[in-house]
Amino acid sequence: MKTNKLLTLGSVVYLEGGAIPVMIVLRHPIFSIKEELCYFDYAGVNQLIGLEPEKITYFNHEDISEVVFEGYASENEERIQKGLSEWIREHPEIPKGDVDKINLALNDK
Repeated sequence: MKTNKLLTLGSVVYLEGGAIPVMIVLRHPIFSIKEELCYFDYAGVNQLIGLEPEKITYFNHEDISEVVFEGYASENEERIQKGLSEWIREHPEIPKGDVDKINLALNDK
């Protein structure tokens, strides 16, 4: 799924190859994979049962196969989107994360 606009918090999506709906709870979380920082577009939780701290899913917009529900967008959403985009431009030293790498790192724990 290609777009420059991030989904709002509370949005519910299916990921490529996934069977469980995921609710977005973070935008642009920063994660350390083998002591290297990276960011992901989103972090989400199982929408059916909610937050399980050991089972937070990190993913990027291109990993979404279907948007089931878009969360609430306040009047500040345009400003928030702009701020998130600016953060990426201002922090080129922190690359976008790779979902396959994070899955390997989390399975090693």
